Amino acid sequence: MTTTNTGGAATPRLRPYRGPVDHPDMTRVANAVGAFNGDPSERSIAGMDNYYAHLEHADLPRDCAVVELDGRVVAYGRASRTELISGAFQVECILNVEPDARGRGVEELLLGHALRRAEEILADFGRDRPMAVTAFVMGWDESQRVAVEAAGFSRVRVGVELVRPNLDDIPDIPLPEGFEIRRVGATDRAMHRRVWEAAARAFAQTYGATAQTEDQYELWLGSDDFDPPLWRVAFHGDEIAAQILNYLRPRERDGSRVGFTESISTQPEFRRRGLARALLAESLRTVRDAGATKAALGADSMNPNQAQSLYESMGFQVVSRTFDYRLGPFPAGSAPRLVPEGWR
Repeated sequence: MTTTNTGGAATPRLRPYRGPVDHPDMTRVANAVGAFNGDPSERSIAGMDNYYAHLEHADLPRDCAVVELDGRVVAYGRASRTELISGAFQVECILNVEPDARGRGVEELLLGHALRRAEEILADFGRDRPMAVTAFVMGWDESQRVAVEAAGFSRVRVGVELVRPNLDDIPDIPLPEGFEIRRVGATDRAMHRRVWEAAARAFAQTYGATAQTEDQYELWLGSDDFDPPLWRVAFHGDEIAAQILNYLRPRERDGSRVGFTESISTQPEFRRRGLARALLAESLRTVRDAGATKAALGADSMNPNQAQSLYESMGFQVVSRTFDYRLGPFPAGSAPRLVPEGWR
């Protein structure tokens, strides 16, 4: 790995990922990035450990790298192969740079590493399938946007993070006739599996849907966000019709606490009946009664079901955006050169 001289007092140094020993610093960086961009989520070191332990198709010493300034970790990035339900695959470039370290050559170091690794992955696995490279840029991160656009990426999608700033005046919206909410126990593994499979089916045709695997299931079971007693699952007879998998984050320094009303899904045959709206109202009451003072969720702003409009009508407000950028798609068997000449 290389270093880049930015002409300042400190030169950013790119080095390989060293395993879980790096997770405390990576968690700190991820939380600084999220806070800067208005994301109410807060990662934990245990959550980082769980996530990296279950990464699939990974060769972490080659995929992942960190950047140091004056011996302090200020950024990390990764290029990961992700299998899509469509049968294609993409290489996802994850770049997290502390706000105070931006614009000092760190973005080019990390992105150059990710693109070199993406070239290797595409050469190894793209012989018989179409392929693309995706990078995710938080809306307030101008330095990263400039870097990915300089590398030839084009913006293809916009995601939003929404927050309901209080849990007052939650509307009373009954479920449609013929549906009922059934609670899920913390240890009911059979039902956990059913909920997992129902979510996979509901999201199968959505943008960027990935193939579901046992590793991903185990990752989900061990995540900080897994809290079945807070879920709200609507049944039609014995069929799961819709669900919201709520969870809480720890209380913040100002005393507030975020309740996430996430993984909102309705099975195709039960859509357009008001299930999601009714479950969302019930979920807001659920997280409020569990101690939350505000609620949050993420959405695809280009969702054809107009999910963002539903959430805004329920009191949520957009607080941050994430842009998906793409190189490709490249035809099967090609070996594209991805790293700009000046970065090699």
